[in-house]
Amino acid sequence: MFKSILKPGKEEKVETELWFRTEMTYRQFKALAHKLKGADIENELINLNYFVNQLSAAKNIKLNNVEMWLKNSWNTENVLFHNKSIIQNTGQSFSMQWAFPQAYYSAFCSILAYYKSVGFTQMSHNAVLKEFGNLLSQNKYPESLSMYTSGSKKLVKYHNIIKPKTDSSIDLNLSKPETIENQICQFLKSTREQMSDSKAPKMKFKTKNGKTRKNLTPQMWEKVSESIGYTTIMDFLYRKRIKANYLDIETFNAKEFKGEKVLDDLCCVINRLNLVNEMYVAKAIGIENYQKMLEKHLKLVDNKIVGKRFETIQVIIKTVK
Repeated sequence: MFKSILKPGKEEKVETELWFRTEMTYRQFKALAHKLKGADIENELINLNYFVNQLSAAKNIKLNNVEMWLKNSWNTENVLFHNKSIIQNTGQSFSMQWAFPQAYYSAFCSILAYYKSVGFTQMSHNAVLKEFGNLLSQNKYPESLSMYTSGSKKLVKYHNIIKPKTDSSIDLNLSKPETIENQICQFLKSTREQMSDSKAPKMKFKTKNGKTRKNLTPQMWEKVSESIGYTTIMDFLYRKRIKANYLDIETFNAKEFKGEKVLDDLCCVINRLNLVNEMYVAKAIGIENYQKMLEKHLKLVDNKIVGKRFETIQVIIKTVK
């Protein structure tokens, strides 16, 4: 499909490449949001052994620290949702340049609130995301969120998702699950490849003559793989955050970019991620402590998203008690 619209000439090629980037961004988030929206994450939590039987508060827990990260997550998510009014009032999608960083930081902060609740000490982006991948691999998150890749750049392996056999990289039909799975597999694979390419030079593999190697052996790529851990949807969000801030700004000014639709899907993804992390916080610190934090927030901020999410949290916490 993509190749068929290529036109001769430099200007046409640039326009086509820009269209491809905007369209792939739309399709990636449409596929991910559709999968998470249709997933029964709530029921998965109720039947998740880690959530029901193993999750508990840290002995030296500091509730004010947990609350700080929750408020950071809630406020950032609230800003993310309000980008919709900017797009609708201006007819342009330039605000999406900051929507991707907002989405990433909202999820990142909700993960940190969970980590602080149970005693994890990771703080840096790399450490937090690597531990998130470890938790997915240990079946400590709902299966619907636990899609990840492992293996070297030369041999990427998929977990909790099956890579369909297809030659098309762009097809997406919501009535055909294989096209949805393929979009997700593709962005997990490309994210892992980029992580590997970024990490490899820092490991400074040497030739026999002591020079830095440009071409790595399969064994060297395996060492790179071990150092980066697993690749998850959080790594994908981090990659989009970097692209939005530094590498791909023109995408958000392109007339072809479906800004409002991408924003809706992005908000859906963050809502599902934050639901699980907040559920873990509420379970660890107690629903009463969590509710007090939330009520303090809602007295100052009109945040309908997190208020609605609390209704689900209450039901699930009561169910597993």
